[in-house]
Amino acid sequence: MKATKIIVSILVALIVVIAIALFIGLRNLDTLVEAAIESVGPTVTKTDVQVDGVHIELTEGRGTIRGLSIANPQGYSNRPIFRVGDVTLDIRPSSITEDVVVIEEIKVDGAQLNAEHRDLTQINLKTLLDQMSSGSREEAPKSTTASPDVRFMVEKLSFTNAGLNLSSDELGNRELTLRDINLENLGDREQGLTPAQLTRAILDPLLQQARQRVEAEVRSEAEGALKEELESRMSDDDKEKVDAVRSLLNR
Repeated sequence: MKATKIIVSILVALIVVIAIALFIGLRNLDTLVEAAIESVGPTVTKTDVQVDGVHIELTEGRGTIRGLSIANPQGYSNRPIFRVGDVTLDIRPSSITEDVVVIEEIKVDGAQLNAEHRDLTQINLKTLLDQMSSGSREEAPKSTTASPDVRFMVEKLSFTNAGLNLSSDELGNRELTLRDINLENLGDREQGLTPAQLTRAILDPLLQQARQRVEAEVRSEAEGALKEELESRMSDDDKEKVDAVRSLLNR
């Protein structure tokens, strides 16, 4: 009987300790998530990643990341290459204690990308993507408070109403359009993705689309300028011959 009481007392004590630890952890969850983002993010992008604030309501399965920004790679301006006001999350609370945390949906609305085109061929979006690709090998964050074993699955991800500003030495400044992006099932419930893998999976589609959009704009402008230059050097007879050939081809 005495042994039974001792065992029960130990179990009760353990439950109390675990409850206190969970309470403290949940109270500091916002700070922990913010620290994890600002620690893991730079290992992927090789640039500073900052967050204005995080608010997670586990009981409601909702969260908001406010003021997420990614700094430009070295060699470009001090404007962030990516900035968004709010990122909203729908989290499955029951998965918090499981091996893979399930995020039911991530919504990124109104993100702003700042593309920079320098020295004819240098584009900051490509530079950032190259840095992310070169860092695909997992790197341990310097001082993250997130568990190294935590893994994630995202069932739905959407980028809507994203804007793209292009600043170019050759083309000047202009605004370009981007298509909405909708993805499903990043990772799975068995293995999941590490924080670094998830960061790449989220950012890569948007950055790739923006890079392709900027490169197409630069290429179109270059081809148009070359065409004008060639036509300016052609004689009237040459232009008439070209028009005649075009007329034949269009028949």
